[in-house]
Amino acid sequence: MVLLAVLGVLVSAVALALALRQAEDGGGRGQSTDLVQQFLPEERRVLGDFSVELLDGRRFDQSDLIGTVSVVNVWGSWCGPCRTEAPDLVRVARRLGDRVNFLGINVRDNPASAQAFERAFEIPYPSVHPDDAGTAILAFDGALTAAAVPSTVVLDEQGRVAARVVGPVDAATLRGLVLDALGASR
Repeated sequence: MVLLAVLGVLVSAVALALALRQAEDGGGRGQSTDLVQQFLPEERRVLGDFSVELLDGRRFDQSDLIGTVSVVNVWGSWCGPCRTEAPDLVRVARRLGDRVNFLGINVRDNPASAQAFERAFEIPYPSVHPDDAGTAILAFDGALTAAAVPSTVVLDEQGRVAARVVGPVDAATLRGLVLDALGASR
């Protein structure tokens, strides 16, 4: 009986500690990302070839991501976490300006919904048409997937995956990953 009481107190203490920790981390609302990975240059996956149509009808291929650090974000207008991270992506894209390329890959959407999302959040960079999303995602050799939305990768100047975020990314994390990639390329 005493052993059961002690176990009950221990379980309660662990549950309380976890609840307090979650509250300190933002209430468990996803303030931080699910997974952030950075890769050393020798570990980086090389971007494969692809050519896709953008939502605005223009063509885009992997060579447009070579020569400067780039951010690629997989998103959908139906995705709640995508709506949460969109203002942060816009803020970083505007702040870094011409120093960094940005590209969205819209998945499982219809073009009208995707374009409405871009207008609502004033997205300043192009996005891949949902019909071509699979082609673009395959070029990332597993670093991106249509099953993990949102996801973001930072590419170095050679078009290699320098960092990956699975889940929503905040401005501070994204900016730090981009600045690391920019610093490593100098």
